[in-house]
Amino acid sequence: MPVKPTERQYYETLVARNDPHTPWFKRKIAERTAALIPLLIPRVRRILEVGCAEGELGRAIKAHSPLVYDGVELSKDAELARTKLDQVFRTPVDQLDSAPYELIVSFHVLEHIADPGQELQAWAARLAPEGTLLIEVPNQAGHPLLANDLNPEHLHQFSPASLAVLLASQGFSIQTLSLGHYESPVYPDSIRVLAQRQFQAERQQADLLQRFRARLPGPCIAYGIGGDFLNYVAPVAEYLEIQALVDSDPGKRGLQFGRYQVEAYDPEHHGAVPILICSIKFGANIRQQLLSMGVAPELIIGLEEIYEAP
Repeated sequence: MPVKPTERQYYETLVARNDPHTPWFKRKIAERTAALIPLLIPRVRRILEVGCAEGELGRAIKAHSPLVYDGVELSKDAELARTKLDQVFRTPVDQLDSAPYELIVSFHVLEHIADPGQELQAWAARLAPEGTLLIEVPNQAGHPLLANDLNPEHLHQFSPASLAVLLASQGFSIQTLSLGHYESPVYPDSIRVLAQRQFQAERQQADLLQRFRARLPGPCIAYGIGGDFLNYVAPVAEYLEIQALVDSDPGKRGLQFGRYQVEAYDPEHHGAVPILICSIKFGANIRQQLLSMGVAPELIIGLEEIYEAP
């Protein structure tokens, strides 16, 4: 009984996947070149194209800008691509040993991959921290007259929603999503997305702490221990110099949050230290209450001052 070739073995046998003399080939290369050029300036120095075929798109981009353009191509078209690009790898992306790329592009590849989530992880691992990913796949069947894509090489049929969910599940945030991109007469409708990796939790927390410390560089008091405190202050409270948790509600007195117990505000006891109002909804009322107790306005910091976009 013959052994069925693996996905990689199958593609390694193929050659001449495109006919560069057809008008639709020239049309898609021109359109993709026009889409990539605005992404190059000023920070893109290295591009990786996953599924670069014969390398014609890379040739067009390198003619425009002096940058490194590498490709991944499993088929025999890699030999032709090597005459046009800087490097062409005939191995899966997860096996590459190369410097990071500021831009990774892939046109009509992801629908061929058995495990697209795992493939996106490999792409993410080779993307520079602030790098961009450009992906194009058929929109549903890829043609408005077809309900289903019966191409045997296509293992997945994407919609804008399913592609967005897939990218989000692998830690990508979509910057733009557009439809109607041309690949060929039978695939005139494609989805194209630009995406970047989402900030990791550590970086998000570091950026948030920087905002807190800019407004509260030293000891402070957290006033208003409710839902907003739990959502927006408690996650970083251990890194702040909070001296006390206070609230005007007698029912909250004595509640324990970490090493603190909620108490009533006492101007003499708590001293002239900044007070962080930990409530958006009741912030204005709390501010007036503190002002009526003689707290200096410059010592009152609202939560919105920290979370408001700069």
